[in-house]
Amino acid sequence: MFAAEATVEGGMSEAVSSKRAPLILGSSVAAIVLTAGLGAAWYQAIWPLNQHSEKALARRAQYFWDLKTSGDVSGAYQYMAEAYRRRVTPAGFGREGQGLVIHTGAAVQGVHLDEAGAEVDVELKHRFNKPHFADMESTSLVSERWVFENGAWYRWPFGFRG
Repeated sequence: MFAAEATVEGGMSEAVSSKRAPLILGSSVAAIVLTAGLGAAWYQAIWPLNQHSEKALARRAQYFWDLKTSGDVSGAYQYMAEAYRRRVTPAGFGREGQGLVIHTGAAVQGVHLDEAGAEVDVELKHRFNKPHFADMESTSLVSERWVFENGAWYRWPFGFRG
């Protein structure tokens, strides 16, 4: 009468086994998603504690150049070293290099930590603000000095004496 309830090896019926398969698969997928979520949450929680790393500096330097190339001078000014900000106003920072070179893009290429701070290699795209050169974009690789102060990285301007 109950032929549908055949016993398979190990004493478990096929009907029970086929009902458990989706449950086991679903719980396995849920465990994987939960593990990935916990890993992402851990990374986000630990990120503020590891601001002295090369990765943190590369991210901060890229933010600086994204602000600078988009024309957000006051935003970029906040990334300058404290000694610089004590001597140079935001308006003065905005006037530096004004008119001659227009930065059109930037990409951080590398970060090298040392005992005094770090060197950041940046590929800058720029054009000269002159009629004959307006359509000519150039690329150059520059090395910038960054210092770690007050729990974050700040850009030290080239040639600046603090």
